[in-house]
Amino acid sequence: MKTFDLTVGAAQSGMRLDVYLVAAELGLSRRKIRQVIDVGGVYINRKRVRIASRQVCRGDKVRVEYSEAALKTIRAAEPQLAAEALLYEANGVIALNKPPGLPSQATKDQSVLHVVPSVEALFKSLGRPKVSFTLVHRLDKETSGVILVATNSSRATWLTEQFRDRAVRKTYLALCYGLAKTKTFTERAYLSEIDKKSGDVKVVRSGGRTAVTHFRVLSENKELGISLIACFPETGRSHQIRVHLQLNGLPIIGDKRYAGPSKRALPPQLAELSSVHHFLHAYSLQFAPTAGDKPVTISAPMPIRFVNFINASGLVFDASNV
Repeated sequence: MKTFDLTVGAAQSGMRLDVYLVAAELGLSRRKIRQVIDVGGVYINRKRVRIASRQVCRGDKVRVEYSEAALKTIRAAEPQLAAEALLYEANGVIALNKPPGLPSQATKDQSVLHVVPSVEALFKSLGRPKVSFTLVHRLDKETSGVILVATNSSRATWLTEQFRDRAVRKTYLALCYGLAKTKTFTERAYLSEIDKKSGDVKVVRSGGRTAVTHFRVLSENKELGISLIACFPETGRSHQIRVHLQLNGLPIIGDKRYAGPSKRALPPQLAELSSVHHFLHAYSLQFAPTAGDKPVTISAPMPIRFVNFINASGLVFDASNV
């Protein structure tokens, strides 16, 4: 991970951010600089900036953080669903292990695949009959793990009602900067909707929606100051777990939106592993496939970078403790 700290001088005041960084001679082309900005690697006065045309002002403190290896993967092939991503299929319900980087829904860039067309492509590759799929819930683009789709509207409605009624038990795993004060804790806060300009979710005193998450520390490395934490959200607000962990001084490692500049540098191997996507994984979902059925629990293996980070960091994951 490379880091540059800069201060805008009088002569540079009013320049576009990308132009200013090119002039700073960081060893990156303007295209690469725009990629670093896009993935959240540039901060002005400790606030992340994703707008290349933003003007810099005299005295601004600019930090640039990027990994050369990560830059090479930014425009790499989109994540694809392999056959092993199919975790469960019964009663019109399909559970998949969504890879990090695959959007749950369509984005402004129509060339980018999302979950439903990816499932369609997977079924086609497996020689399966064409089916109409409906996404039941969402995961953030960089969040991996269990996601549900339905093959008919009635099953989609049934599953959606379970999420709405908080009948689905959700378990996430998060690798975090920092050490928790207690082994178990709960965060309750009112959260805003996603801001259309910044893309952030904020804690508000009024006008927001209640969000509740329970947490349990699974493992710690006190020397590195990092933790593996199990997260059990009661509600399903946008960015809920990421914001709640940030509130408790435990931002998710690799989170380009809520982690901020790292106060304590990770060893190079760990920094490299965390440079591509954030480490939040939807580990399991428990739900009833149909009315009257006993609940089933579907678990998803962690992405390889997540596993490698745990192994290289000295943290310990024991599935029996989740």
